[in-house]
Amino acid sequence: MTARGTLSSEKTYISEFVKYLQYEKQYTQDTLVNYKIDLKQFSQYLKNNNFNIDDVSKDNIEQFFMNLHKLGISGNSLARKASTLRSFYSYLLKTSQISITPMSGIKTPKLSKKLPNILSISDIDTLCNISETTMVALRDKAIIEVMYSSALRLSELTQLNIDSIDMLSKYVKVIGKGRKERILPLGEQALLALKIWIAKRAESRISCDALFVNKYGDRLSNRSIQNRINFWVKKQGLNCKISPHTLRHSCATHLLEASGDLRAVQEFLGHEDISTTQIYTNMDFEHLNKVYKNSHPRA
Repeated sequence: MTARGTLSSEKTYISEFVKYLQYEKQYTQDTLVNYKIDLKQFSQYLKNNNFNIDDVSKDNIEQFFMNLHKLGISGNSLARKASTLRSFYSYLLKTSQISITPMSGIKTPKLSKKLPNILSISDIDTLCNISETTMVALRDKAIIEVMYSSALRLSELTQLNIDSIDMLSKYVKVIGKGRKERILPLGEQALLALKIWIAKRAESRISCDALFVNKYGDRLSNRSIQNRINFWVKKQGLNCKISPHTLRHSCATHLLEASGDLRAVQEFLGHEDISTTQIYTNMDFEHLNKVYKNSHPRA
């Protein structure tokens, strides 16, 4: 490897790598945050042991993961951190800042593939049965309907703009992981909720492009949506704890159970690897739409 660096150069390595992920790989802000957390933790470990990023050994890396394991860090988190470091050192190798990667031969912990929590179709109906007509209630109903209708990730939902929705063609344009675009069908219930929300939104003359906004007219944050979903779970009397991702998992499971078409569901969710979709058990839009209309409970 290269000669021993300084703390300043280590910060530069990480900063340049994050810029590479942001501008060249076009990773989402949520993904970048995870990379930064992992690299900051690794950098602190190196600092505590007087190691440098550009001359750390395989043994040093293994010790890092052993320490995390002793702290009770889950296998999934360890796997993510290993993936972060593998990408980081591949970048340093690619840019000729090191001559060999210490990640070679490092075994990634096996990911647990337990089935995500899901809601029954009856629970979904209860959650979506919001009868209040306040601006906040109409917005929240549209959020829940769209998340379940199109199995959106939380970050995909918060990034939606007014022009992401095509009411006439009944689809939503989504920017997913890696800035990849997907065009997904919208069910009739979601379209109705959106129509009502967009009309109410227009009355307030909101200038922000975001589809879903807070009382100040600004784009809703991930945390705000999580809080609002928790509010309605309690309000509607559902005896369970869910996250926004639960709506995505529920939609995927209900679609797969009704259609049996794993590849269509893979395309719908935006999974590059079908093995990721197989936890629930290249299509064109027409086929995807057909599967959706024949299988989605609220289509």
